Amino acid sequence: MKDVLKTVILTGILIIICVLVFVVFGKVKYNVVKMLSRNDLTLNDPTVLILKDRIYNNDLRKAKLIPDELSDEELVTFTLSRLDQKDYSMLKVEPVKINCQVTDKIFFTSGSTCNVMVFSNNVVNDYVKKYFNLDKDMSYPAIQYEGYTCKNDGTKYFCLVKDYRKNYVSYSVLKDAYETKDTVVIREYYLKIELSNSKRCLNYFSQGVCEAGDARNLPYYIDDEIVKRDGVLYQHTFARNENSFYLVESVISSER
Repeated sequence: MKDVLKTVILTGILIIICVLVFVVFGKVKYNVVKMLSRNDLTLNDPTVLILKDRIYNNDLRKAKLIPDELSDEELVTFTLSRLDQKDYSMLKVEPVKINCQVTDKIFFTSGSTCNVMVFSNNVVNDYVKKYFNLDKDMSYPAIQYEGYTCKNDGTKYFCLVKDYRKNYVSYSVLKDAYETKDTVVIREYYLKIELSNSKRCLNYFSQGVCEAGDARNLPYYIDDEIVKRDGVLYQHTFARNENSFYLVESVISSER
């Protein structure tokens, strides 16, 4: 009886050891295959430099960002932060009393000359397609974003541009990048500092800067090592789309 019990125990221990060896070996093999199937990219690689612009100054950063789960409002605000001068025209409209009538359908309330940015829905559609590979007609009716108050008449956006006090600064430092057959992955440290959060702000800036709460004239340089130390590590995955790339997801990495 004792010999049978001893045999059962030894057999059980042997099975557990075999399972552990299999799991460990399988994980090592998976990681080796994964490493061999990818090509590390330098941070000045042309592809990395192009895709870096997709994530820098992008306030859509958040854990587990998946483009097709973004709201129309988020997609429009993303576009507003990306617009190039060729994408829009500017109108100056003198208000009657405080009513700034831009078109028959579009008006704003303003006590001074209305500076209005005008661009077509197609501009937003093109950005959303290029960056996220989403086919959507982006005619969001009205939106406020930082210094913009925007209305849409069904074909165009009209955005009243106001002075805006930016109350945060953000910093980004690339960690590494690599490509596989179908994707390019960029990992970066991202640090966002809200000037209105005095406890956090005073870790980086003087009391005067934090109390002013205005980042427009703030020197933006912070040592890269501080960004790496205090920032969040994001992993951005881009898929190939013919000769271009679009964002598949952005997730917070568990690594440091």
